[in-house]
Amino acid sequence: MEDWSGRKVFAEYASFRIEAEADFYKLRVGRYHGNAGDSLTWHNGKQFTTLDRNCAHYQKGGWWYNACAHSNLNGVWYRGGHYRSRYQDGVYWAEFRGGAYSLKKVTMMIRPNPNTFH
Repeated sequence: MEDWSGRKVFAEYASFRIEAEADFYKLRVGRYHGNAGDSLTWHNGKQFTTLDRNCAHYQKGGWWYNACAHSNLNGVWYRGGHYRSRYQDGVYWAEFRGGAYSLKKVTMMIRPNPNTFH
């Protein structure tokens, strides 16, 4: 993640898994490591929510919302960082810059688990 002043941070999780469609793509994350602060464990065990349901309608993006969010990497990209909105609907990571700060850049990367057999 990168803010508008060029500060870069990261959040890494020991594991990242999404359940099947029958379980509404429920999120499962492992232990946190990084310097961004842990804003995803709050969403652990939650179903992926699309724009037509609950918090996603207000936060303007699909995510694993938990009444409503502590992070929202699929939100509205507000240029310049701090933004004014009725809802916390920017691209944010609460532990890094707060819910009223839309990050300049985020990258979500998932690597294969070497212990998984295909």
